[in-house]
This record gives sequence, C-alpha cells and structure tokens, in this order.
Amino acid sequence: MPYEFYKLMHFFGIFMMLGALGGNVVHYGNGGDKEAHGMRRLVAMAHGIGLLLVLVGGFGMTAKLGLGFPGWVGVKLLLWLVLGAALALPMRMANTAKVQLFVFPAIALLAAYLAIYKPF
Repeated sequence: MPYEFYKLMHFFGIFMMLGALGGNVVHYGNGGDKEAHGMRRLVAMAHGIGLLLVLVGGFGMTAKLGLGFPGWVGVKLLLWLVLGAALALPMRMANTAKVQLFVFPAIALLAAYLAIYKPF
C-alpha cells in the first residue's frame, strides 16, 4: 500500500476515535448514565475501530518511511494507550466533562506535534 493510503487510514482513525470520545463526554457530561446510553455499544465499537486504524496506519507510515522505532513513536504509542483508556473516563468522572472535551483533542495535538517535528 502507498504511504498516502496509510496516512488517510491514520487520519480516519483519529477522527473516529475523537468523535466517539466527544460523544461519550457529552452524554455523561449532560448527566446521562450507562443504562440511558442507547448508542454505548456503537460508540465503543467506533472508538475501538478508530484506535485500530490509528495503529495500523501509523505503523504503516513508519514502515514506508523506513524510520524504525524512534523515541517519538514510543511516546505516540503511550498517548495512544491513554486515548484508548479514555473512553471509560467520562462515565467515571462526569464532573470533569468540560475539561475532558478539551484535553482529549489536546493529547491528539501533542501526538501530531511529535509526528510533524520528530523531536527525538
């Protein structure tokens, strides 16, 4: 597959993952609970598929560029794990939903910074 295919896959996964996280934050931030979340399974599936696409697309791009495994890729993997676990956070900490709505995209922005500037 060409590099551009992996890049589109990576971006699509990011959009799916952040969309699912945003939906979850809004639901629980508005006082919703687990039982009232009619799309809970669909949101979880979108989040998981998005995470998979981010991972496959990211490793596909690094393979196409022949980068090996530099330090910034390891940090991006750690951020990927954080965003993967973040789906449960709005349900457990609904009182911080307003903060989460900005923190999750900020984590994605940090990952983008690492990919663009490759600081280490």
